[in-house]
Amino acid sequence: MYISVNDAATKFNISKRRVQFLCEQGRISGANMVGGVWLIPETTPKPIDGRKKQIDVNQISLFEGAQKALTVDDICKVLSISKATAKNWIRLGKIAPDIGEQLFSPEYIERFIEELKSDNNTKLKSRRNKKRATGKVLYKDYVHTTHNQQLVADLLELGIIETERDVSVVLANFAVQLYYQSRNIQFADNCVLLDFLSQVQIDEFHFLIKDLIGDYTIDSSVVHKLQPALSRKILFVKGEDSLGLAYISLQDIGKRKCSGAYYTPEKVVNRLIDRLYENDANLKTKTIYDPCCGTGNFLLGLGVKGIDCANLYGQDIDPISVFLARINISLIAPQMSVHDIRSRIIIGNTFFNSFSQKFDVIVGNPPWGSDFSEEDTLQCRRLFKTAVGKSIESYDLFIEKALSMLVSKGILAFVLPEAILSVAAHNSIRKLIIDSCSFKFITYLGNVFSGVQCPSIILGISPDNKKTVVGCKVTSGNDMFIISESRTFSDGTLSLKITDEENQCLSAISNIKNVAYLKGNAYFALGIVTGNNKKYIFSEKQNDNEVILKGSDIQRYGSTTPRNYIRFIPESFQQVAPVEMYRAKEKLLYRFISEVPVFTYDNQQTLTLNSCNIVIPNVNGLELKYILAIFNSSVAAYFISKRFNSVKLLRSHIEQMPIPVVSKDKQASIIKKVDRIMNSSENISGLYEDLDRDIMALYELTVEQVKIIQTALCGKPLFLKGC
Repeated sequence: MYISVNDAATKFNISKRRVQFLCEQGRISGANMVGGVWLIPETTPKPIDGRKKQIDVNQISLFEGAQKALTVDDICKVLSISKATAKNWIRLGKIAPDIGEQLFSPEYIERFIEELKSDNNTKLKSRRNKKRATGKVLYKDYVHTTHNQQLVADLLELGIIETERDVSVVLANFAVQLYYQSRNIQFADNCVLLDFLSQVQIDEFHFLIKDLIGDYTIDSSVVHKLQPALSRKILFVKGEDSLGLAYISLQDIGKRKCSGAYYTPEKVVNRLIDRLYENDANLKTKTIYDPCCGTGNFLLGLGVKGIDCANLYGQDIDPISVFLARINISLIAPQMSVHDIRSRIIIGNTFFNSFSQKFDVIVGNPPWGSDFSEEDTLQCRRLFKTAVGKSIESYDLFIEKALSMLVSKGILAFVLPEAILSVAAHNSIRKLIIDSCSFKFITYLGNVFSGVQCPSIILGISPDNKKTVVGCKVTSGNDMFIISESRTFSDGTLSLKITDEENQCLSAISNIKNVAYLKGNAYFALGIVTGNNKKYIFSEKQNDNEVILKGSDIQRYGSTTPRNYIRFIPESFQQVAPVEMYRAKEKLLYRFISEVPVFTYDNQQTLTLNSCNIVIPNVNGLELKYILAIFNSSVAAYFISKRFNSVKLLRSHIEQMPIPVVSKDKQASIIKKVDRIMNSSENISGLYEDLDRDIMALYELTVEQVKIIQTALCGKPLFLKGC
């Protein structure tokens, strides 16, 4: 004997939606889908439900009553902070263990969070914690249709869609509208959901709508509350994920940030699909999988651009997203049965339970910076080579997982942060790619996600034995070239945004003989993080304060007239370096954010904010001002910009810059010119050009290579002192 999902929900004392999810995950023994409906053996025992309880700072109690003490790791999870930040707060007395010397009581942390929420904690009042951000926002760039953008803006303005039930009902109503429009069925009233559900003769689309509604009751009170939203009309535009726009905009942004979801604008989806077609003329015959499909915008885009929807597969951990993705596919592929759609677009954690088959193409935009439970973290470390280090990055794991699900010579095309190409935290996934894949295409997108300062790329790679970059199509803005010479990535960074000629110049700089590096031969420190600049930074000099420099104050070989002052009270600030770094007899200061490296010399023990960082070289036989000249040179600007392609100057970038080891006499000649620039007020540009030629000569660059560097830097600011 079999029972229905409704009966199983009653038997197991869980929601209908949860029963369906567990069936699709294969976690209810003996469950079978018949005619698009799950049937469950009557004798099946209650399934083990592996849901993780998430801590919510808006709940009355954050912790289980049996929990008596919290470690530093525990409070990092509760407060969404790093372990380094937690230790720094403890050191500065902003939080203090109240059980012994290392443990915290749940009551203490609850009080601390309440202070943060009520703004009574002045020390941390201005701290920006993005994962604690709340509210809803319109993701206007997600689709192109103005009407649907305005519709969702109006829904947000109404402010009546508050609960998951409200969201499901409103989305289901819009889905029925889209269904009618896609089938050219006339409807007089936009509030169509109840009539649709009450029809005697039903088709398979009803099952998809009922999946979305779940076991929520839709009565007159619900309809009355949501009437201003239900009376609105959504427009059907084939291939546009308008349901996804509504869903992601109605989600709280804090929930989105914790999941690591950055929803891909339609124009980026189309660019990725265009790259796939350029790479493979037979794409229409291939099986394609999106392992983090969300509401299905990539699948939709592929479906309207000629791919048979029967060859499209998707998976996501969020049930509502999957329900919407299935609806979206049904709208453009009415010939597909509910069973076929459900079997191809599934709910689940891709890392642990996915399709057994392999695919020709895998696409998507994997989550960036997802939160992992402790249990999932341990399991990921067992399963993935890239799950290493203090924290694991979700999109690294998705790449590794996707590569394992590709057929030989298949294609992986993901939207990713550009940081994956060079940042040290992603060394393991880069090594995996370099050791097993050929590069097919890369498109540099810049900042394409609204409100997010994170340059992004589309990366296309293929697992094969050639493991080559030759033939890789590189696109950035209106520029395009194809790499025709093999390259090695000995330092583990992927320098792809450079032509063959530029790469030859880069290699010439990298391969000079008799060089030194700052890695292991320098002390680095961040500038001060006050936690509240309005409180601690002053615009006027007083007897009890002193100059503090920001990154924008730093120029090559100098700084602007002081504009900011601070009372140096280290214990009051959120984060400070060891005092001896600020008070060093000599040090170099550099801008953290800049198109080109900008360094200056300081022997006045000047303080800096965190936009202006510190390095004190300690290279045997090399003078500090000589090293200053190297890092302010065109050679360094070219090397760092081409190797790392970032406006952020990271410690790892500085450490990899080769510094020619030269005689004391040559250093003295360079330093003499440095001093002239630092002490001069006229003809700074001419003096700099003269010094720059000397630095070029140290690297033994050819005339052609000098021209390549000059061309690459043309139009970039010099940030020279006084200019």
